[in-house]
Amino acid sequence: MLCYESPMNMKELRDINRTTPFHPYTVRTSDGDAIHVPHPDFMFIPPLGDTVIVVDQDGGKHIVDADHITKLELRRARPSKSPR
Repeated sequence: MLCYESPMNMKELRDINRTTPFHPYTVRTSDGDAIHVPHPDFMFIPPLGDTVIVVDQDGGKHIVDADHITKLELRRARPSKSPR
């Protein structure tokens, strides 16, 4: 697991969310929430401002100020095992 610690800025969030190939990640907030981002479409980062909107897999919406994002935990895909 790769972690990006705070402070997060909007450029870093955009870069991570636009990474190709995309790797799912979890947003950790200052109040202890953990919001999983399985696909880039689950996070909306407006062109201006410091607030992001994350939709969880149940359809819940989380409006988070970037100053309250304490960590992003990226889960790298495990290398596939070669057939024997």
